[in-house]
Amino acid sequence: MAREPKMNQQPPMPDMAGANMPRQQGGSPVDEATLGAAKQNIMKPSSQLAAVLVSRLGAMTEEQLAELDRAITPEAAKALLMLLPELGALMEAIAQSGQAGSAPRAQQAGPQMGALSGMA
Repeated sequence: MAREPKMNQQPPMPDMAGANMPRQQGGSPVDEATLGAAKQNIMKPSSQLAAVLVSRLGAMTEEQLAELDRAITPEAAKALLMLLPELGALMEAIAQSGQAGSAPRAQQAGPQMGALSGMA
């Protein structure tokens, strides 16, 4: 007769010999120049992320934009610019388009308020 496994019994663990990658001997696997370049590249604005942010802002209502503007303090705006450098480029583009002709939606609705309006 075949043995039936008990209900709470787990199957045996497979042999994991060799499953872990060997540690590299010596120093860091990446040289300092490569690491420095990577740190610089990480803070470069992404055009793809900027496009997503523009799309999301464009989908927001006037009330949502006003609420966002009220919620972002100057201190929070500085932190957001460090986290999302795309915001800086976005604000510059909005400021330039406002000077070139059509004003951004926030200006059309009335005077600008909040942290991001003063940073452009």
